[in-house]
Amino acid sequence: MFPLTLAAMQDGIAIDLHLERRQAFVAQVDNGFSRKSAQPGNASYYYSATRLPTTGKVTVNGRTVAVAGNSWLDREWSTAALGPEQAGWDWFALQLDDGRDLMFYRLRNKDGSASHFSGGTLVAPNRTVQQLASDDVVIDEQDHWRSPRTGTRYPSRWRVQLPSQSLSLDITPVIEDQELDLSVCYWEGAVSINGTSGGSPVSGAGYVELAGY
Repeated sequence: MFPLTLAAMQDGIAIDLHLERRQAFVAQVDNGFSRKSAQPGNASYYYSATRLPTTGKVTVNGRTVAVAGNSWLDREWSTAALGPEQAGWDWFALQLDDGRDLMFYRLRNKDGSASHFSGGTLVAPNRTVQQLASDDVVIDEQDHWRSPRTGTRYPSRWRVQLPSQSLSLDITPVIEDQELDLSVCYWEGAVSINGTSGGSPVSGAGYVELAGY
């Protein structure tokens, strides 16, 4: 499967990237099994490569620049995505500059509460994986953005806290308008991270997906 080459071009923009895997896959949530609701069989199998060294180039209107960083690859397959009481989800994939990787999904109930089937993982720099339950992570919405195309109102800035780790992260979209208006309309895009860990500054980059708004 690796190394991977990713190449795409559209409307004067092109990417040509080379991805390598130097670390083990992460079996997400409960050893790769992610239950989504109380409905029998409503679950997924889910694994990730959370930190893939990436190099390549990006071309915009004829100007090419070299790029380097870390990519994140998910593989998930499931039965029904949501239970009848659920409205959608907020999914966070965060790479911290101290080497930790955080994945957490908050399943939202139709009454506005968070489902106790929410969960995630925290991966340490030595690749030790800690399973996260719904009450291990506190997510507070700090701002909102309304789509000029669909009129949908999305959260647009968050504070994500892991009290057990003394970790507090402020998550901000790189740009507000990262809505995908497809057969299913949702918001999915790049975010920047700033915060504190044990009182010391921490930063990073990540990706957020918002569905069911």
